[in-house]
Amino acid sequence: MKVKIVADRDGETKVVELPMEEKKLLEIQGSVLDRNTIGYIAGAEVKYYDENGTEVENIFLLNRKLKGF
Repeated sequence: MKVKIVADRDGETKVVELPMEEKKLLEIQGSVLDRNTIGYIAGAEVKYYDENGTEVENIFLLNRKLKGF
């Protein structure tokens, strides 16, 4: 499943294919948000959208579900 990660502040966007390793997902999210400085640590303003453009509330929970956990 493809999910877009979008930074509210500047519109920086990455598309990821889930499921994936959580560490890699964190790195990609960090690269979208101040390129690994504020990123996931601060829970900065980032939104996630699925292939249909519907907002995903928790990309990490979705990732785990897709992995079968």
